Amino acid sequence: MQFLNPAYFILSIFIGVFVLFYFFRKQYAEKTNSSNLLWEQVLNEWQASPWLKKLQQNLLFWLQLLALLLLMLALVRPFWLEDSLKGEHIIIIIDPSASMSAESGGKSRFEIAKEEMLDLAGKLNGQQVSLIKAGEKNEILLSREDDLNAIRRTIEGLELTYEHENMEKAVLLAGSLSSGKDAAFHIFSDSAGKKDLMKELAGLYTVVHNIGENAGNVSLQSFGTAAAGDGISAAAVIENQYSGNIETAFTVKSEGKVLFEQNLSLKANEEKTVQIKNLPEKPYYEAAISISDGYSADNHAASIYTDPKPKVYTLGDVNPFAVKGFQTIGAELLQTDPSALKGLDMKGVVVAEGSTLSGLPELPMIFFNASKDKAKLEEAISGDEDSLFEYANFEKVYISSASSVLKGEWETVLKSGDIPLIQRGMHNGQPIIIVNFNLSDTDWPLLPGFPIFLYNSYQWLSQQSDFLGYFSSGEERWINIGNGTGSWEIFNNKDENLYSLDLNKETFKAPIIPGTYQAVSGNQIYYFSVLLDEREKSAGIEESFTLNAKSSEKSSMTQRPNESLWFWMAFIAFILIVIEWEVYRRGHRG
Repeated sequence: MQFLNPAYFILSIFIGVFVLFYFFRKQYAEKTNSSNLLWEQVLNEWQASPWLKKLQQNLLFWLQLLALLLLMLALVRPFWLEDSLKGEHIIIIIDPSASMSAESGGKSRFEIAKEEMLDLAGKLNGQQVSLIKAGEKNEILLSREDDLNAIRRTIEGLELTYEHENMEKAVLLAGSLSSGKDAAFHIFSDSAGKKDLMKELAGLYTVVHNIGENAGNVSLQSFGTAAAGDGISAAAVIENQYSGNIETAFTVKSEGKVLFEQNLSLKANEEKTVQIKNLPEKPYYEAAISISDGYSADNHAASIYTDPKPKVYTLGDVNPFAVKGFQTIGAELLQTDPSALKGLDMKGVVVAEGSTLSGLPELPMIFFNASKDKAKLEEAISGDEDSLFEYANFEKVYISSASSVLKGEWETVLKSGDIPLIQRGMHNGQPIIIVNFNLSDTDWPLLPGFPIFLYNSYQWLSQQSDFLGYFSSGEERWINIGNGTGSWEIFNNKDENLYSLDLNKETFKAPIIPGTYQAVSGNQIYYFSVLLDEREKSAGIEESFTLNAKSSEKSSMTQRPNESLWFWMAFIAFILIVIEWEVYRRGHRG
């Protein structure tokens, strides 16, 4: 223990004077005694040990003496050195990726990281804290916060996002928040490597807390399905990342029913491919390996089945160039009478031509807008880099006029000036591509790009039918619903309602946990899958380390004075004075 104001120890002289004054002051007490024999005995005992008796029998003396001692010690300001965090601005980066869900000692790495972060917050001594959540889009959760309660609440509220951490960008963002040498960086992850961060953290004091145990992992690296003859074939790749041999069961399920099961034996660091034939046709398939390796996020994979070559229905009079174009790409065409649509079980893609969308079946569609209201084109054709136009060049295409745009919320992908030529979106809950010009007003069908466009459109519509696509964890994506209902309910594969979305007001947001999900809009069910990032199919860890620490500083802690003791000494002295006054008051009244 050390003292900030040791000169105040001179006050001990006054304490000694107080004791002397107390011993030599005269005190009288009236006693009534019927005989002086007992009084002589008491007087003899008093004279034998006068000092001890005086001290033992006077509580006021002790209270006053102790209060004076505590006040003197409070004035000399005692303190001791204790461990405290280095830096005036503590910048924390947390890794919320899927690999942080791996368990170690009965707790996930993420839970252990939160506990260590709370312990770190407990060592704050007035420093400001900034907290960054690393991900595809880094998020600043705290910026120079000094309220300890707010810091704790934010840390306790952290959750896994299962997306891959973008640690390099997170570190660059953290660097922009720091103001120089007063900042200290603390990174909580499981695989932050020294080589990856050396450049970004050059000259910055950094402690990397890599959490977890490198106990090995078995990973379902990939799983996919495809049509093969009259059935569905599938393939899966399983990798043993252990240093020893393992055995595991591999299953494929759909809607809770086991469709395929096989026991596998894998040698150390072996990768094995499983081929599956003749699976029954289902809307989706889920593959899993049943092994308790502490990291379950990469033990599952899903595949949504879509018909790669759905039938094409042409309704009524469709331009022969369009019919010939679909025949060229090998699609199976069925001529359909619009009057016979009721009761007809149609499943595929519709090709129609007309001036209105009313009365058309609720199926994916290519619609050639044949409205008589036309606008002459005078500006060059321009378009976005879109999958519909892959290898379909419009530079040499001539279009004389365009039809008036149909009512609806459409995305324009090809235009001439401000006049939309090709649009796409959703109509009655189904994807639609609208060609806003008559094929007789263009030389496009005579060019190679026309059948290529039809093929790209056919593939895009096939993939959109009852299938929203594959998403990364928590991915937000704009989905054009056209005139359809914007109210969607999201369910998992256990038919549990997770949340609701209003796509008229917000973008579509996928769940964070990888798996198969359903989006229900009215009577329409859309399947989609949340995929685990390929970089998260390993649960390896790196060693913790410290960067840019001075040679005399071996840890992230430094010695700071703790001066809180003087306050408590003064407070206790005040309490003693209050007690002393009460003792004096009662004695005086008695």
